[in-house]
Formats: sequence, C-alpha cells, structure tokens
Amino acid sequence: MATAKDFVVRISKISGIYGCLLTKRDGTLVGRAIENPENYTILMQISGEVAQEIQQKIGVNHCRSVNFVCQGEDSFYVFPIDGYLLGVVAQPGTEHNVMVDEVNRLIGRVTTGSS
Repeated sequence: MATAKDFVVRISKISGIYGCLLTKRDGTLVGRAIENPENYTILMQISGEVAQEIQQKIGVNHCRSVNFVCQGEDSFYVFPIDGYLLGVVAQPGTEHNVMVDEVNRLIGRVTTGSS
C-alpha cells in the first residue's frame, strides 16, 4: 500500500498541478508537495465540512470535489477521501476537466486498492 507521501507525490506529477497536500478532516497535515501548506489547510477543513453538510441536506452520499477560484486565477480543488481531504492547486491555463479526471482516477485506485 502506498504511503501518504507517495500518494501526494503521484498526484503532484499530474499535468497541470502546481502542488497538493493531504490532511485529515480535522486539518492535520499528512503529506504535502507544496510550499506554505498552512495557507490551504483551514480552507480545506471548512470546505470539507460544508461539502458534508450539503451532501446530507440534499441526500447524496459522495462529493467528488469542491473548487475555488483564487486571486491570480489560480484554482484550488478539495477532494474528500474517506477521513481525509486532498487539496490541489491547479496551474493557470490548465484543462481542468482532464486534471480532475486524472486526480479522481488515482483516488479511485487508492480507495479501491486497484493497481
């Protein structure tokens, strides 16, 4: 089984990703491939809670990602993964659909144990 560090490194190598980090839902940093992860951890924790609340209120059992467009046209994605949150900073000009599909593919491999 891949470690959190290995997972973060694999995610960070996806085309169009500037950096990423993995936290527990409580905000505890587990792995990172980005400078200044503290700039993102609180946003990840809050968005994870909001995503859970929305899921409960509308009756769906899974949120694939939450997206924020930040200052300077950077986009930040939060992917809930069981008791964790994956945060991804996309490079400007990235084809977001392709990048998100690739991230979700790797998440699926980790959560299902597929190789």
